[in-house]
Amino acid sequence: MRLHALQRCLSDAGTLPGISLAELHALSERADSSAFNLVVVGEFKRDKSSVLNALISTDVLPVGVVPLTAIATILEYGELAAVHAEFQGGLVQQVPQETLWDYVTEKGNPANAKGVREMRITWPSPWLKSGVLLVDTPGIGSVYRHNTNFTYRILLKADAVLFLLSVDQPVGQTEYDFLKEVREYAGRIFFLLNKTDLLSEADLTKSTDFASRVLAEAMGEPVTVFPVSARLALEGRKAGSEALLAQSRFPAFTEALEHFLMEDKGNVLVASLSKGLLRLVSQTRFNAELALSSLSMPVEELRRKVEAFEKKRTEVAQEKHDFTVLLEADVKRLANQDVTADVEAFKAKLTLDIESKLKAHFEAVRHLPSGELHEDLQRYVVDEVRAAWDGFRRDEDEKPDTVFQALCERFSGKIHATVDELYHFSSELFSIPFEAVSAEVAWNAKSGFYYKFWETPGSLTIMTTSLLHTLPKFIGDALILKSAQNYDRKLTDTQAGRVRYDFAQRLDKSMRDFKVAMLERIETTQASIEAAVKKGMATGARDAAQTDEHARDLTAGLARLQSLSAQLQPLVAAA
Repeated sequence: MRLHALQRCLSDAGTLPGISLAELHALSERADSSAFNLVVVGEFKRDKSSVLNALISTDVLPVGVVPLTAIATILEYGELAAVHAEFQGGLVQQVPQETLWDYVTEKGNPANAKGVREMRITWPSPWLKSGVLLVDTPGIGSVYRHNTNFTYRILLKADAVLFLLSVDQPVGQTEYDFLKEVREYAGRIFFLLNKTDLLSEADLTKSTDFASRVLAEAMGEPVTVFPVSARLALEGRKAGSEALLAQSRFPAFTEALEHFLMEDKGNVLVASLSKGLLRLVSQTRFNAELALSSLSMPVEELRRKVEAFEKKRTEVAQEKHDFTVLLEADVKRLANQDVTADVEAFKAKLTLDIESKLKAHFEAVRHLPSGELHEDLQRYVVDEVRAAWDGFRRDEDEKPDTVFQALCERFSGKIHATVDELYHFSSELFSIPFEAVSAEVAWNAKSGFYYKFWETPGSLTIMTTSLLHTLPKFIGDALILKSAQNYDRKLTDTQAGRVRYDFAQRLDKSMRDFKVAMLERIETTQASIEAAVKKGMATGARDAAQTDEHARDLTAGLARLQSLSAQLQPLVAAA
């Protein structure tokens, strides 16, 4: 597999003298953690859990549960089976496997009242060990609209999508409308027609033909439908029965999926990382050739060239300063203008929306005693504010991350250009050929957001509340409603501040990390070029035997670098 070939190249590069270990480590991390996000979507009752269980050959997910809330459940490889809940404040807590649905279903966690970001299940499945992440989503067409919205958003991050249908239910209008909206992702959607064991061969052919026609109409192009029986596939895998597996038709689907993951999507990943390694190898080769050339160059001439290079470093120092100023200004503008504008607009709308809902809810519960009425309205405001801001953050997350990634690509291009300029300058100064290799840099912001609600009221609030409860009900109720409306405005404003702060902190932290990494690349380049020349000067001042030995070492290193370049070329071209 090409990814394995790349990993061997990365391992070989680590044994070469003069290569930047920091950049090599960054490339290796991306190769080792390269995960394929395989997202499973479909309407409720399409038996998605059975398909997931069949893929990993075990009953890790129970079937027949109520609709999921807007939380991703991610299955990934782990030596030990475990379930972890990751909360929005950053806390990660291991929970018993049997309590999973207390966190991801509407019944156990309505509107995500527990503040869960995602659930992660580690499982020792060989199929997951290849780097596949299985992402289970809420059913589209759920009575809970936020579930369908969540599925739309997560589709954007999918490397491949499994779209579940079943033979006992025709393609519904909700599914049809959903597919028309996601036509642009057609190339990575696999359509599964599940529960084939319920039909005769003749009826299955009719059902498959019907599903294919409807799906082709929705997608605007012909599609391949894989009829499968997840139940038989799981039974076959658990029993080691080839006959049951063949009857399930599951192998035809998994073969096509694995080909896509390893070949199509894998080629893009391998090509990107191979370009990065090839760029690094090209720079290391130049440094070795520069050191080799300096061995035969008169010391005085070397000194003059080193002085010229030092002048070039002064120019680069100004470019580094300009890079820092512009990057910080752009990130600050993104945080202060784009995100803040969205937050403020949402806050204004939310305050009015909740006030309107609050009045309707008040009319429904105003028969309660004053104390209970007051507590009910407060809880109602908290639930509405929490759910609304939770939804806003999920919607908004894509925007700053996308804009920040674009900033990183633009500024990493500037850094690469500065590094290449240093090499081209040195190439002309020392008359050594250098060919630059373009490569991408990926950088993502991570959230540390958490909610803050007032759980312990101050003395003034307690006094005011107690006073309201002693007034005649027809007077106190109106004041209790007004108090809840004020609470709505204050809580909404507090949450707006928290969201703004979260996005600003995320962007600032990511910007600083990115800035350090990019500036280090320039500094490493300068130091490595200068070290290559000065090492040549130091060796040239010694006797001929030492010079010859150093030249042989450099020549051997160049041969290894040339061999590594030859191995990387087809990997780069594979995409």
